[in-house]
Amino acid sequence: MSAGPDRWLLFISSGGSKMDFKNFSLAIAQTKVARFAGDLAAGKIMSTVCKKCSKRYYPPQADCPACMSSDMEWKELKGEGTLVTFTKIYVAPDHFAVRQPLMPFSSVVLEPSPIGVLEVEGGLRVMGWIPKVDLKKIHVGMKMRASPQTLPDGRVTIVLEPT
Repeated sequence: MSAGPDRWLLFISSGGSKMDFKNFSLAIAQTKVARFAGDLAAGKIMSTVCKKCSKRYYPPQADCPACMSSDMEWKELKGEGTLVTFTKIYVAPDHFAVRQPLMPFSSVVLEPSPIGVLEVEGGLRVMGWIPKVDLKKIHVGMKMRASPQTLPDGRVTIVLEPT
């Protein structure tokens, strides 16, 4: 028996009606690492260190996957490091896409939005947007700094900028 697409909708429904994902929230305030989002909004990128085995994690972990301990200590990352990889995406969130007319009857052009991975202290890797650098000037090995930034719509993201 083949399961058509409509059959799977039953598994993402609420009370017999389909869920509205545009207002979907992960309820970060109720998670063990809610502090991470709050610290980002305060301008800090945090990691965790296991007090039992000393393994360091980014993004922060509530429990250590290496030794299964829940005794974690929060440490701020300096955020300076080396760009190890990058790419550009064309389907970016509205607040990153530069919109220009494509043709007289079109209202949207998606400009490439570069994102990268920065290797920082202890080999940890931080992903972020690279909105202020010309795509032609971005290269692996660049010295960059990751920093949290609050966007005009109130959301917080991590931005990578050259040092």
